[in-house]
Amino acid sequence: MERPNVRLDAQELREKFFSCQGRLNRKPFIMRLFGVIVVSTIVAMIFYTLFYSLLGSKQVADGAAIVISIIEVIAIYTLVVRRLHDLGMGQPLAVLYLVIAILQPFFFRLIAELPEDSMEAQVVQGLNLFTMLLIVCLMMIRGKRGPNQYGDDPLQKR
Repeated sequence: MERPNVRLDAQELREKFFSCQGRLNRKPFIMRLFGVIVVSTIVAMIFYTLFYSLLGSKQVADGAAIVISIIEVIAIYTLVVRRLHDLGMGQPLAVLYLVIAILQPFFFRLIAELPEDSMEAQVVQGLNLFTMLLIVCLMMIRGKRGPNQYGDDPLQKR
């Protein structure tokens, strides 16, 4: 039995995780999304631990975690864009997702001291719910059959 090649070269990595071109059906979306989340979490923990224990600097460790988080948000954004393309939708919804995803950590810090039932806390929780529901919907809704303005149906290429 032949062993599958799991190595990704830089071009393939860019096309799979950092490109907004084309369409992406549900299964690769789910697999890549979980891959990004798992890998970025592991890498962030390793870098945070290394920088904090070797350099003894929480600021450097926090900076490394922020850089990894930014890369994660960009990778997930490109997956969301291509998944929306598969549904025949443009980028406005993906841009809204990106803005919320980037600002989310700042939102949560701003409301940390506020009561849970305050208007600001409710808005932040609503935005968080929106991003989670969007991802769940993208995992469940089948893309448009046949070609659309964003490319050929990825399921017809099999």
